[in-house]
Amino acid sequence: MNTIELLTNIHRDRAALDALVASIGESQLTASAAVGVWTVKDHLSHISTWERMIVAHLCDGGDAAIAGMDPASYATASLDLLNDRLYQISRNRPVADVLREFAEAHDAIVTFIAAMPEQQLATPYWNDDPSMRTVLAKFSGDTFLHYQEHAQWIADIIGQTAEER
Repeated sequence: MNTIELLTNIHRDRAALDALVASIGESQLTASAAVGVWTVKDHLSHISTWERMIVAHLCDGGDAAIAGMDPASYATASLDLLNDRLYQISRNRPVADVLREFAEAHDAIVTFIAAMPEQQLATPYWNDDPSMRTVLAKFSGDTFLHYQEHAQWIADIIGQTAEER
């Protein structure tokens, strides 16, 4: 996959996610089917934080700071621990702040990808990763594939909250 194909996938799946979010009212952004279950707002914050962390990692290695962690703790954190940490940091943020960051983080990652040398897509995202996961794989997993995954969860939340009325 090249830069144009990556950006095409990102734009397509982000447009679908944006349309889903635009189809619901603000009350549904913060409604939860059960205590401890993420709201739509939480999902949007999660997506934008991962987008910000990718850009920070590739710009200056500052992804740990975005997660509110020291680099050593961040490097050894499990995905579940990291996701819970990000949820705890953002769960009480106002909807307007989350929506603004959701748009800004997306704009920033798209701009970053468009300006990045295409050959960087094939380089390892982490230099010490034995799997040698590429920058392209990381972008794909935390943009268009991430949008698809969370769009399904958001659709489930909307269905659950609509049934509760």
